[in-house]
Amino acid sequence: MPQLVRADHKINYQVSGADVSEAGPVPVALIHGLGANIAFWALGAVRHLGGERPMILHDLRGHGGSGMPERDYGLQHLAADLEYLLETLGARRVHIVGHSHGARVALAFALNHPEKVASLTLADTQIDALQPPMKLKDWAGWPKWKANLQAQGVTTFPDEDREIDFSMLAELGPRGGAAVAGAAVPGGAVAAGDADEGDDAGAVDPAATNPALAERPRLAALAAARGGAAGTGPLAQRMAARRGGLNLGTRQMGSRSAKKWDKLLTTTSAKAEFRDEAMIAPARLSGLTMPVLLMYGDTTHCLPTSDKLLELLPQARRVIVPGAGHFFPIAKPRFFALTLRMFLAGVENGDGLPPSFEESRLAARAARPGARRIFAGRARMAQRAGDPNREL
Repeated sequence: MPQLVRADHKINYQVSGADVSEAGPVPVALIHGLGANIAFWALGAVRHLGGERPMILHDLRGHGGSGMPERDYGLQHLAADLEYLLETLGARRVHIVGHSHGARVALAFALNHPEKVASLTLADTQIDALQPPMKLKDWAGWPKWKANLQAQGVTTFPDEDREIDFSMLAELGPRGGAAVAGAAVPGGAVAAGDADEGDDAGAVDPAATNPALAERPRLAALAAARGGAAGTGPLAQRMAARRGGLNLGTRQMGSRSAKKWDKLLTTTSAKAEFRDEAMIAPARLSGLTMPVLLMYGDTTHCLPTSDKLLELLPQARRVIVPGAGHFFPIAKPRFFALTLRMFLAGVENGDGLPPSFEESRLAARAARPGARRIFAGRARMAQRAGDPNREL
């Protein structure tokens, strides 16, 4: 996998789909959250959209195959890494998609370089200035999340009096996303930091497992029974070959992943710097005028932030993902990818966005020929009717 070398660290990245060029489609840059790596996106955005346009993915510093410097983990530094990567690739203007802390990085980049951002997609991020901290026991979705984790064999959980923060989410990782959706995520789906520096962390490897099993828990269980963790057995590999799907190797969130995350928080300044959100203060956010898609799971603890962002960002629309929590991009990959496709099509064709969203049915229609005309017509009708509803 290609890497860029900066003064104090290297940036591990991948370009999927079409080549980056001024004459081609506007690229999409995807930014994962804390504790994950570029493999986070392969089940959804890359798998379903990667052939249509360039998809630029990179590991945040301290994650995956990127370097782990001793300091400089603030939003300004993470946004600067993205700027350096895009300049190197010749991407003058991009759609930016960020999940969790990656969405905060996306906001920081957009504030610094609004002329380079065609659109923003903010997936399930929390901003402390927009919502007070929430304890685990006060989150309405916790009982369901815990029950599904227990059904998957998880036996240890955080203290319920603990506030939900980035370190807790990173500890639970993709297991939590699968549990909320009631589905099994392939073992290699998110190899969050599960590689030493220099390893090919998060590489898309056509010879490994089948990501389609993320939406097929029974088939995943059968594959596990026939010789491996969910999504890593021989049956899963044969299914991957037949479907031609992407896959992410066989690394799982195990001891190496936990050790790397612990190393990041204990040997660098990252833990303190991750909490600093001064750069994305609410007073600054209202100046962002590019189209913004807010995507949030309906059981996530982050929903209060989405309410405030909908008020602050003048061109924002929101999609609530049914039956999903914080990790919906891997728990509901098809929904995520098709909704993103609909949004990007509306932005690039100047059709605007539909004033209402019938969950997965309209998202699926976005992938069909002629769907753009349908959405454009509905948007124009709503505008003539003066419909004030901004939520999709």
